[in-house]
Amino acid sequence: MSATFYQNMNPLPIDALVLCGAASGAFTSVLLTPIELIKCKMQVPVRCATGITSTPGALTLIGTIYRQQGILGFWHGQLGTLIRETGGSAAWFGSFEGVSLFFRNARAADIPRERALPIWQQLLAGACAGMSYNFVFYPADTIKSRMQTEDVGTVSGRARNTFWTVGKALWQDQGLKGLYRGCGITVARAAPSSAFIFTIYEALRSASA
Repeated sequence: MSATFYQNMNPLPIDALVLCGAASGAFTSVLLTPIELIKCKMQVPVRCATGITSTPGALTLIGTIYRQQGILGFWHGQLGTLIRETGGSAAWFGSFEGVSLFFRNARAADIPRERALPIWQQLLAGACAGMSYNFVFYPADTIKSRMQTEDVGTVSGRARNTFWTVGKALWQDQGLKGLYRGCGITVARAAPSSAFIFTIYEALRSASA
């Protein structure tokens, strides 16, 4: 991408939009990792020495993580979130703009980017964006979730596995299928949600223009 400064009223090219999406995902990952760490741990029951299974609350988990691992413990799995959000956000915005551009160029008279596409085309472009976001970098999310749940209830001082060691173990144990376990339902969920997100965004953007 050339180092060109664009005026506010000029639409960005797709490569610039993809780069902006990747940058936004990278920053978002820093905020998401602690939240997803607590969420993942809350979803895994803890078996006590007495054999009783319990699910600790968010505040209990926050206190436990801080005591055992310090403030940096809240970013356990950050690399997986960074890969997922950076690549996924780039794919999310890039896919939407790419499919939208395809529809615009497929018309006899090209539709300028300032004009909204028909609703069904917006929905389809949004659905493709959601599927791309979740499918392409799904293995990174799988490894991240495995890292964030494997040490629930363990004693303080245990060495934590890294992103690469967890990924290697998962690959050796289950192969590619293990890295994409649960991907189908995740992609199926993302398609309609992203379709509505982008369609509503386009409607609001057109209304404010």
